[in-house]
Amino acid sequence: MPAPKTTPVQASDVFRPVFLRGLTALAYALMSIFWIGADDKVVTYSTAAFLVVTGVFMWQYVSVESAPEKSRAPYALGAGLMLLAGIATIFVSSIAWVGYVGAFAFLAGGIAELIVFAKHREAFPPFRNQLVTGAVGVILAISLCFSGGMDAHALFGLIGGGTIVLAVFALIAAFGHRHEMKSAAPTTINSPDQESN
Repeated sequence: MPAPKTTPVQASDVFRPVFLRGLTALAYALMSIFWIGADDKVVTYSTAAFLVVTGVFMWQYVSVESAPEKSRAPYALGAGLMLLAGIATIFVSSIAWVGYVGAFAFLAGGIAELIVFAKHREAFPPFRNQLVTGAVGVILAISLCFSGGMDAHALFGLIGGGTIVLAVFALIAAFGHRHEMKSAAPTTINSPDQESN
């Protein structure tokens, strides 16, 4: 039995949050690459902003009308915890704690995404993408658990490396959804009867 395909309605619903999440990750990744002299404040505030905005777009993603009701609780919990962790990041006292709070955020979000992939991808095919984003989140969280001795530049690079993967995958998924939306556009072929009317 073939796997269910994403419907045009589902693709239209999720395109915006997936695309904007990808752009957010791309912006953070580019900052981590090109902002060579980033200090503790830059890393703290940019990471806080990234977590908050990502949490918002995750929340928007699962709250679309076509998403299954049962998937909303675990995914919204992961998105909410990521958002709250982003806010908490602003108030941490050291760069090490930026890494630890980030680890919590990525772990919460990653587990939520793996749960909806495992349980709800048949009912909502866009959730197939959550295997990669969830796995990247969990791996990044594990890496950040050992980031206590890093300085701001190293931590920025570590998180930035993970966000590069997230950005590329999310943007590919978004453009895939865009294609699924366009492929469903109705095509009308004029028959001889129609032309004569």
